[in-house]
Amino acid sequence: MYQTIILGSILLVSLYILKRVKRVREPKLNMPPLVRYKIPIIGHTYSYLFNCEEFLKQCKKEYGGIYSLYIWGRVITIVGKEYTQEVLSKDDAFSFTEAFHKKFPSDLLLKGLSDTSITKLLKEHVFCKLNFYSERMQKSLYSATQKYIDIGDYDESKVFNNMHHLITRIISNTIANIFIGEEESQYEEIITTFAEFTSDSVIFLMIPPILDFIYPGLQNYINRIIIKSGLYNPTIKHQAILIKHIKNQACKRLQEKEKYGDSWKRPDDFLQDIMEQDGFDSNNVNYSSLADKMGALIFVSVRTTSRNCTNALIDLASRPEYMQELYEEQLEVHKEADKNGILPFEALNEMKKLDSFIRESLRLTGFIAGLQHSVLKDYTFSNGLQVPNGHSVEIYFDDIHQDELLQGPNPKSFEPFRHVDANVPASKIGKNFILFGGGKHACPGRHFAINEIKFFMHNAILKYNFRTESGKIEEKKRIGPLTIPSSCGIIFEKRVK
Repeated sequence: MYQTIILGSILLVSLYILKRVKRVREPKLNMPPLVRYKIPIIGHTYSYLFNCEEFLKQCKKEYGGIYSLYIWGRVITIVGKEYTQEVLSKDDAFSFTEAFHKKFPSDLLLKGLSDTSITKLLKEHVFCKLNFYSERMQKSLYSATQKYIDIGDYDESKVFNNMHHLITRIISNTIANIFIGEEESQYEEIITTFAEFTSDSVIFLMIPPILDFIYPGLQNYINRIIIKSGLYNPTIKHQAILIKHIKNQACKRLQEKEKYGDSWKRPDDFLQDIMEQDGFDSNNVNYSSLADKMGALIFVSVRTTSRNCTNALIDLASRPEYMQELYEEQLEVHKEADKNGILPFEALNEMKKLDSFIRESLRLTGFIAGLQHSVLKDYTFSNGLQVPNGHSVEIYFDDIHQDELLQGPNPKSFEPFRHVDANVPASKIGKNFILFGGGKHACPGRHFAINEIKFFMHNAILKYNFRTESGKIEEKKRIGPLTIPSSCGIIFEKRVK
């Protein structure tokens, strides 16, 4: 017992010494100024976690557009509005993917995420077919909404708590339908996997990296040991369910194709697109690989769309004074619907006020800083400051999304229709809107996600009146520089037709 403690202590001390030696050996560059801090070892971590908004604002005032903080045992450079586009556009110098892999054991939990063909497949078979999937998206969203936001025989109203949970399942129904097929998306266990895969996986991102105070990257190293040793892997149960349902569909489709030949009706979904990819061996199907790819797709699609959709709904529930204007627009747009209530794809362009509302909700989502990038080589910013290879930089969102020159008057206030006449739809990225990233690596699924949110909100506004149970504007829950939707109660009432 004592030997273990002694050896462990020696290891920790050695790692701390190596950390100090590494810092001494860092290249002598014209580095951004390091903000002063009073607490050794902890540095700026406490202020960054518990007073992020005011802290970064004060740092910007004192140190300018680029400065460095000591957080979780490492120096991270915060980049303001003046230099953000350099980070987002210089692919040879900055990498979001590299930074993500350093913090999260994605190669163990999301093996399909490293498959570069995934993004290409999505662009070629999903994102370029938004019109094609429009009807299925609406049908799935509307039926799932009726299932999970079930007022039943309530003549007056019903309170729903934790809308994020409900909307995640609604969004999961739609994505499962398009990714794995209409038949499999009817199973509750597949919807649960789509809904919970990401939240279960990101537990390794949610654990505070306390061990990084000893040596940067030590927390991820320990996490990898835990996963490799089999002590804990939250994706295993979900992979088993994905393999089961993918196998059901793949076997059925291969058998039917062989039986019916040219008369076989090809399913239109992402699973079929993967099965028709070059290199797919129908005689030796690697179901584990297919499940890995599907898991990676779930990881990058369900959670963010659900969060943004929930925020939009609660933002409107918090501001019922805008409900009537949006309702009138949806009534007008819905005149284009067919007898089943399905809108043509082009009707999305007519939801101008709703689109503006969603963009404003995204702009004020509450993210103060994020999109951390790793520096791939020594880089000199346009102001002469330099960051070395292996360093990390983070984008200061608030400096962009709450800047008056970039956003217009009263940038901190929620003005839902400020984007109506600006010709900037909710999915449009630019120097004044970077929630989806920027450059050629901007989120390729943002158009798909915004369409889902618009169809969901269109239906919800037409069917219900909804407001917060408190009657107040409900703020999001803050976790350091990021936020999650409020778990407040939302009162739903059926509209009287």
